[in-house]
Order: sequence, then structure tokens, then C-alpha cells
Amino acid sequence: MIVPYFTVLVVLAMYGLHRYWLVYDYFLYSKNVPPPPPPVTNWPRVTVQLPIFNERYVIERLTDAVARFDYPREVLDVQVLDDSTDETQEVARACVDRHAAQGMPITYIHRTNREGYKAGALKNGLK
Repeated sequence: MIVPYFTVLVVLAMYGLHRYWLVYDYFLYSKNVPPPPPPVTNWPRVTVQLPIFNERYVIERLTDAVARFDYPREVLDVQVLDDSTDETQEVARACVDRHAAQGMPITYIHRTNREGYKAGALKNGLK
């Protein structure tokens, strides 16, 4: 009975010492913060592809999240690649139109065939 007691006691003591070590490291290195990165002068062109299929309740949140990207609009392209067969088409088109009216570089591409599924939609968006 005494062997399991001391085994558990040693394990708990090691766990507690580890926690103390983490707190010590935190206070030791908490003031060691890296400087802010240098400003970017030449931003690369980025294309964000959003493949969807019958995701009516996701597309609005998805386009809103992409619209909040902190990236220069002149070098950003957003593609909504839709293979939907339900009312998601209208919802996605409305979201794209709304964000495009606000100046976001976003396009809506709808495919009628589902060849390759979402990967096929991404490949089609590269054209």
C-alpha cells in the first residue's frame, strides 16, 4: 500500500515542479518580445479560392470573413467557386454582389458539372 502511495506522490510532485518551471520561464522571458516586422512595400498578388457545394448557411460567414482580410485590395482576388444544386446559388451570388459593390475584388463562378468535386472546382478556378 505504501509503494503506490509514494509512486503517486512522486508523480504529482514532478507535475507540480514542472508547473513551477513553466511559471519561472514565463516571467524570465515575458519581456523578450520580438520587434514588429518591417513594413511590406511590395505585396504579392494573392488569389483566395472558396469552393462550396450546397453550403447555404456557410457562404455568408465565409465571404464576410474573407472581406475582413487585412490585405491591399489591388493585389487580392477572391473567387467563390460554386457547384451547388440548391438555393445556395442565389445566396452566394447575393453575397458576392454585395461585397463587389463595396469594392472587394470578388467573382462568382458556377459549374454545372461536379467533375473532381471541390478539387475540380479549384482547378476550374485557375483558368
